Amino acid sequence: MAEAFGPARHERSVWALRPGPPVGPLCLVIRDAGTTVGSLRFWEVMLGAQVILLLGPLAVRPELRGRGYGRALISEALRRAGEGDWPLVLVSGEVDYYPRFGFVPAAPYGIDWPGFVEPERLQLYELKAGALAALPAGPLAVRALPG
Repeated sequence: MAEAFGPARHERSVWALRPGPPVGPLCLVIRDAGTTVGSLRFWEVMLGAQVILLLGPLAVRPELRGRGYGRALISEALRRAGEGDWPLVLVSGEVDYYPRFGFVPAAPYGIDWPGFVEPERLQLYELKAGALAALPAGPLAVRALPG
């Protein structure tokens, strides 16, 4: 779904966090009449000393946005992720989009992102009750899983 992000998508700092394979059972695709219309992937990353999930990329064909495909992908993926052992999900995403799913700003938790990102784009979602309250005082480095 390269058309959803454009040719410079691999230059964004988030790509440095995705050197290995995504979390297969959480990666979803929506097809309509055999054509892919949307997809979502998750990656494991380190937040401080714990493994959490990084949501994205979420992609929906530009001409099909606003029809609920992204909402369906995120809702189902978060449901599945909640069945695992991960405590949190982190996303670098649209400030106005992710809060409808329960994401909260990550800035109060002292997230140290590897590279440039607008701080308001970083948002956290609690998969396990109390996971946000249990985070140690920041800064908390986000980094790729060791290899």
